Amino acid sequence: MKYLIILLLLPSLLHSQAKWDYNWVLGYDTDLTIPGGEGTLMNFNDGEISIEFLEKNMNIHTDNVTMSDGMGNLLFYTNGCYIANKEHGVIQNGNNLNPGDVHQGYCDHGYPAVQAVLALPSIADTNQYYLIHNGGSDESFFYADVLYYSLVDMSLDDGQGGVVEKNVPIIIDSLWTGHLTATRHANNRDWWIISAKGFSDVYYKLLLDSSGISVVDEQAIGLPLEYGSSITQSVFSPDGTKYAWYDQLRNVQLFDFDRATGEFSNFRQLFVADTAYFGGVAFSPNSRFLYVSNALFLYQFDLWAADIQSSRELVGEYDGFQSPFEANFHLMQLGPDCRIYMVSANGTDYLHVIHHPDRKGKDCDFRQHDVQLPRYNASTIPNYPNYRLGTPYPVCDSTIALVTTAVRVPPP
Repeated sequence: MKYLIILLLLPSLLHSQAKWDYNWVLGYDTDLTIPGGEGTLMNFNDGEISIEFLEKNMNIHTDNVTMSDGMGNLLFYTNGCYIANKEHGVIQNGNNLNPGDVHQGYCDHGYPAVQAVLALPSIADTNQYYLIHNGGSDESFFYADVLYYSLVDMSLDDGQGGVVEKNVPIIIDSLWTGHLTATRHANNRDWWIISAKGFSDVYYKLLLDSSGISVVDEQAIGLPLEYGSSITQSVFSPDGTKYAWYDQLRNVQLFDFDRATGEFSNFRQLFVADTAYFGGVAFSPNSRFLYVSNALFLYQFDLWAADIQSSRELVGEYDGFQSPFEANFHLMQLGPDCRIYMVSANGTDYLHVIHHPDRKGKDCDFRQHDVQLPRYNASTIPNYPNYRLGTPYPVCDSTIALVTTAVRVPPP
């Protein structure tokens, strides 16, 4: 059976290096009177990160996915309201995602939800990509009443792509807006997708396979989620064996995950000091360490410790830096270069960076306001799973150089 799975994967892997996360689009438009939006493109190709000014039309407020092909070429990106192609225009039939009151009220600035969109390559067609997304059911945008998928086909419009299915309901129920994340099935081909039911301890488990997306089952585990649990993150460990849900009310809910059955088990609650209204969570590349931010502090937990809670270590405390607003601690994302990048909840032109997240304690080398951006960014970073789980490629490539002088700004 192992050899059969490898043979099934070979056709797609021959045309892919699993670089679906090698471009990140960031930034909002600070001056709507100037033609052309303002933003940043982070490109992890070519062995060195380039950070360049990007003239785009899209405002990205919180919701964010940037999708590349398996070779690392930028394809499209979305702010949860519409989808832009690589030329930064609206992709064919790519407008009006997540229709409703929140869309009408907020989409001039971008959808105001964390992890409310996720992109996965199709199993059946290498030209197609699934967007799994939901939006707030009212102006609170904390909870939704439907989970959708939309299907992007990059063979359309001379390679610019088009949406062939849009806003197709998968689940109609009370759901938490956002916290969408995924990990590969144990067959190393399909994908598990998690969406939390609103005001409960229930998690929906969906499967993306060669026939599309289906709801497999639901499971009650852990603590019930309460109102206000959405301005934070959920994430699978890179090896797919752990799942962490973080919010300001429950702190961290940590579960083991079985990639073969989709079952959660071994619930543990981890506490961080001085809980805040927002923050983020990320795993180290080796899946050993869990990082949790809560506005002013960054903590590390050692998941190999006999007592995980006692392993908590403060590895960063906000130093008061502003540019122009407070560069506090918010969402995090593991990059293709094995560093963890952190954005602020406020508008700033800097990213915080954990340079060696596989190292214990302060040896992880967390540096505040370490990378300057050519334009301002607030509350947004792309939402990615570990695309390389189950492929011949490592989780990340530590040889990719971060050269902070490589920031390229537009001419005055």
